[in-house]
Amino acid sequence: MSDHSTIRIQEGSFLRDKAYIADSLSHFFIDVLNSSRTLLIALLAVSLGLSNAQVGLALILYNVGSALSQPIFGAGADRYGSRWFIIGGLTWTATLYGLAALVGDWFALGAITLAGLGSGAFHPSGTKLASESSSKARTQATAFFFFSGQIGLFAGPIMAGILIEEFGRAGFLLIPLFSLVAIVSGLIWITGSPAAEVNETLKSATAGVKSATESVSSVLRAIPWRTGVPLFVLIITTSTVGIATINFAPKLFTELGYAPVYVGVTAGLYMLGSAVGGVIGGTLADRIGRRPVILVGVLGAIIPLFLYIPAPDPWRFVLLLIGGFFAGMPHSVLVISAQALFPGRRAFASGLTLGLMFFSGAVGSLMIGIVADQVGLVEALQALIILLIIAAVAAFFLPKQYP
Repeated sequence: MSDHSTIRIQEGSFLRDKAYIADSLSHFFIDVLNSSRTLLIALLAVSLGLSNAQVGLALILYNVGSALSQPIFGAGADRYGSRWFIIGGLTWTATLYGLAALVGDWFALGAITLAGLGSGAFHPSGTKLASESSSKARTQATAFFFFSGQIGLFAGPIMAGILIEEFGRAGFLLIPLFSLVAIVSGLIWITGSPAAEVNETLKSATAGVKSATESVSSVLRAIPWRTGVPLFVLIITTSTVGIATINFAPKLFTELGYAPVYVGVTAGLYMLGSAVGGVIGGTLADRIGRRPVILVGVLGAIIPLFLYIPAPDPWRFVLLLIGGFFAGMPHSVLVISAQALFPGRRAFASGLTLGLMFFSGAVGSLMIGIVADQVGLVEALQALIILLIIAAVAAFFLPKQYP
């Protein structure tokens, strides 16, 4: 394997590995920043008078930058190791979010948009390191890595809501400053691989692949389409539901006059449910298989995600928590499924999969924004359950056993 984390094979041992801990801590902070974005953009949208479609455009620019860069960064991590992509990705993101706390509205929107490149650099490398931390429980190790990120997604809107309500947008600067803990931990605990090891891995794993473009071609030729097509449909539908909910529910509740703390709690509860669901889903997938976990997740999310908007408090909170739980169950399972199709190119496969998730979620969010300007944001968000039904159909077409 091409990283320092490769010779750790006992189930659960990854929880005692300092490099894995630093990787997961970095994931926590980068997703604290990512999820705080929704509250910042909701605030800027109201301040600047942006329409739903314009908000969708801002979101798609962020996610496209993150999505399209991930396969390229992933190919780089397969060749050169994960260390600087993990540390550099978080540093870039934290720096730009720190600027967004201090500059004018339009410059803040620009800084947030460019921050997506840091997320694109981090995720394939971080996922690769995590998935290689245990050969006996790869899905579980990856699920715990995603759990740390999803806990960050849960904490981000709540932290941002409290800081913004108390100190204004400038108070948000504290979050990038807190992330220095993870950056320093990464510098100390995440070490590079010897060049000879990297070169040997490159020869055996890439089979002569010299660039990201050539990697895409080799991946496409190798895909077993009976598995690949349903996975593709599942990735684009579930990611659109998750990202659109995360992005537009805060805007809806902000427009309805709720305080930033309330908006942050509603977003955070969805993230918390998704975090727990991701760990449960990853653990179950190692034991009962991936297909049933995916089916339970997409079917279980339908009712709560349709009902949370009209529901009164506190049922709205409960439904968001449950909806997030089921919607989060397939996440790590889908990433591991993609990695399993291309075991010699894990970082690239992770980048391609996560990039597709972010890209399709961004495009879906733009479409939701356009539809919402015509029929209303409530109706557009509730219509997302159509995508969950399509996802359930795709899951039925997955082979019962696949790599």
